[in-house]
Amino acid sequence: MKVKPILTVVLVLFVCASLAYLAVNSLLQKPISPEQDEPIVSQVTATPPLEEDPEEAEHTVVAYYFHGASRCQTCLRIEQYSREALEAGFREEIQSGALEWYAVNVEEPPNEHFIADYELTTRSLVLVDMEGGAETRWKNLSRVWELVGDREAFVGYVLQETQAYLEGDQ
Repeated sequence: MKVKPILTVVLVLFVCASLAYLAVNSLLQKPISPEQDEPIVSQVTATPPLEEDPEEAEHTVVAYYFHGASRCQTCLRIEQYSREALEAGFREEIQSGALEWYAVNVEEPPNEHFIADYELTTRSLVLVDMEGGAETRWKNLSRVWELVGDREAFVGYVLQETQAYLEGDQ
């Protein structure tokens, strides 16, 4: 019996089927892109600049999405959903400067300090209170990884947590 040729054909068919599945799956998925047509929030790759005179700076809440240089579909989706939630729910706050958005690559040398500052263990969405140019408190929205598979639940969570944070609830 010719086991080796049969096994070879089966393995080749398996590889071909796997490649076909991956190709079809990637074509059917909606592309995830952090860029939008006209975003009202900013994308940065470095630490946001401090205001000229921190003593006169107003109270601001900063929403940071911390990511690395290598970004998977899930990481891009977390950024996209976070941005969409903030733009939809807090348009006035963003336009007035009461809420700011920054996507920051923590693998770039000037940004590495954020890992220790906010005790980051993975890609994260963190809300930070800035008063007079100084950080007064922060909160890591840790459930984003748990909810990323359900857009509605994810956006609801970000909206609820951000609203509570803006109101001073921890």
